[in-house]
Amino acid sequence: MSAPTVTQPAPTGTTPRATAAWWHRLADRRFLPIAGTLATLVLLLVIGQMRYSTDSRDFISPRLFSNLFIDNSYLLVLAIGMTFVIISGGIDLSVGGVVALTGLVVAKLLEGGAPLPLVLILGILVGTAIGSLIGVMVQYFRIQPFIASLAGLFLARGLANMIGTTSIGIKDDGFASLASWKIKFGEGRDTWYINLSMVIALVVLLLAVYLLHYTRFGRTVYGLGSGDGGQAAGLMGLQPGRAKMWVYVISGTCAGIGGILFALYTKSGYNLSGVGMELDAIASVVIGGALLSGGSGFVLGSFAGVTVYGLILVICNREGLEIWWNRILIGAILLGFVLLQRVLVARRR
Repeated sequence: MSAPTVTQPAPTGTTPRATAAWWHRLADRRFLPIAGTLATLVLLLVIGQMRYSTDSRDFISPRLFSNLFIDNSYLLVLAIGMTFVIISGGIDLSVGGVVALTGLVVAKLLEGGAPLPLVLILGILVGTAIGSLIGVMVQYFRIQPFIASLAGLFLARGLANMIGTTSIGIKDDGFASLASWKIKFGEGRDTWYINLSMVIALVVLLLAVYLLHYTRFGRTVYGLGSGDGGQAAGLMGLQPGRAKMWVYVISGTCAGIGGILFALYTKSGYNLSGVGMELDAIASVVIGGALLSGGSGFVLGSFAGVTVYGLILVICNREGLEIWWNRILIGAILLGFVLLQRVLVARRR
């Protein structure tokens, strides 16, 4: 007589092992800076909702985020490129100068009657060229990223000053159409928009998420920032040398795109555009949870960092504060994140 078959009940809910795994992931120190970013973002939104909401309109609304990303699309693209560089353990100080140079190149070529598609391509290639130059200096001449990118900044600023020292308005009809293109949602006071700069920034964001987090190249970038000069990445069959150069090419290309978006935003080119913009991009990436020592960070974290940065500007404007209060608050938040990173790095060691 065969033994009776005992039917085990189907598991319901989450098993203890799965629950433990989730808690382990949440407790991972890599995610603590991101948690701090999200907490800061929620705090700013709560403050804004409590202080600026009225009976007829909430502070948190599609209109708020629409205006936020219309005003900061170029900064988001710069921060995306900077994320690759910082995770690799480097730094790129040239992006603000590239924004100015790109805007002037676009304005000058359009003023001379060059076709718009060619002008836009050349504007992006300006950033790619300077990023490539920095990558060559860092990888093949072993120049420190700070010095190499500082040289790139001086080169971009110098070339911009050679092109012109006064603002050049962009009056090309095709460029004006791109700058004014938008999709409208809602009616009246609840109206909000999606414009071309937002669409381009979103496309760049999605491409960066895929490239950094789902490809062999992305794993190599994280390996570069691990603190061993990419030796471990090389032992894994990756190519750290080539990746070290390409992160600066990516950052320069993003700076070229950001320069075009800034020109679309201002409808002009100016040699003093983008002054300090490289610091804003670095601050956004660090607030977004990337470690300045390299090896840790997320593209979507930089997206959250740009959102925090933009919200601080919105709140300061609502309060009627002077512009230097923006810098004080951003500096205070940045200092808090740097101290958090210091604690995490010390514990990791």
